[in-house]
Amino acid sequence: MELVIDTASGALSVALIDGPTVVSDYHAVIGRGHAETIVGIVADLVGDRGGTVRGIVVDIGPGSFTGVRIGIAAARALGLAWGVPVAGVGALALIAAAAFAADPTDVVVATTDAGRGEIYWQVFARAGLTALTAPVAGSVVMVIVPEGAGIAGTGAAAIPGRHIAVAEPRARDARLLPMSARGDPDPLYLRSATA
Repeated sequence: MELVIDTASGALSVALIDGPTVVSDYHAVIGRGHAETIVGIVADLVGDRGGTVRGIVVDIGPGSFTGVRIGIAAARALGLAWGVPVAGVGALALIAAAAFAADPTDVVVATTDAGRGEIYWQVFARAGLTALTAPVAGSVVMVIVPEGAGIAGTGAAAIPGRHIAVAEPRARDARLLPMSARGDPDPLYLRSATA
């Protein structure tokens, strides 16, 4: 089993997955308070199954600067305590994977709120969940939607086109990602934090 942690958005999302199966999950839009809540949620979700967790997957962003750091810190601490590897996955890849599972489209523009009136966005192809563009932070007017593509995520409403009903990244959707989507658990920041 793997524990998946996602605190990169306004949602707190934690799941236990076993291959393609969701063993248990928790997802709630809480806005703030990830740091105060994450340990209790993980403890409740994992329960006495801690010895069966063979790895941890964490959302590395882009997303909330503080939220990304909280999730990665929690994942690394638990990985160290349990002696298991920690891998990172992108928030936009999680959104794209959920969108492909919900819709037959071959191309998805995955978006998430970046604050300050901007969004993060990236274009993915269904085949192998291949990234067709690098992740970008900017105004919605910068977004290029390929013909026939679906648009998903919390930034989708401001972009004209066909929308897919997927909002925040969810921990449970890590089961939909190919192994090639995993990397180091290092934060993906597309712009500097505001002091």
